[in-house]
Amino acid sequence: MEIQRSIDIEDEVRKVLKDHLTAYCRPLPKTYTLPCILVTQVGGSDTNQIDAFDIVLDSRADTEADALQALRNAIGILRAVVKIQSTPINNIKVNNSGSWGVDPVRPDLAMCSARIRVAAHLEKVTIN
Repeated sequence: MEIQRSIDIEDEVRKVLKDHLTAYCRPLPKTYTLPCILVTQVGGSDTNQIDAFDIVLDSRADTEADALQALRNAIGILRAVVKIQSTPINNIKVNNSGSWGVDPVRPDLAMCSARIRVAAHLEKVTIN
């Protein structure tokens, strides 16, 4: 049977970012390289053939400046990918960016976050 389903948006965003930044999906590994971006899907909706995913990008680094720069670069990379249409991602909208938080595991690290909406087409697959 052929079906249409949502793509693994967390992994798709991670793959887009990995050539330029260190990016992870949950769970964040026990040891990780800084600066890094953690990609987490926190919600979303669908309309016809397009999913709209709510994604949080958490940027961690040794300094606030490095965390913010990595976050801004991640958003810029995603915008560039949309323009060249090289992935299933076809639109992004930044809902908020640069909000500071406290890393619950590593309070010694600087962390900032952005919440974005990422639109992507459904994928077609054949299942048994």
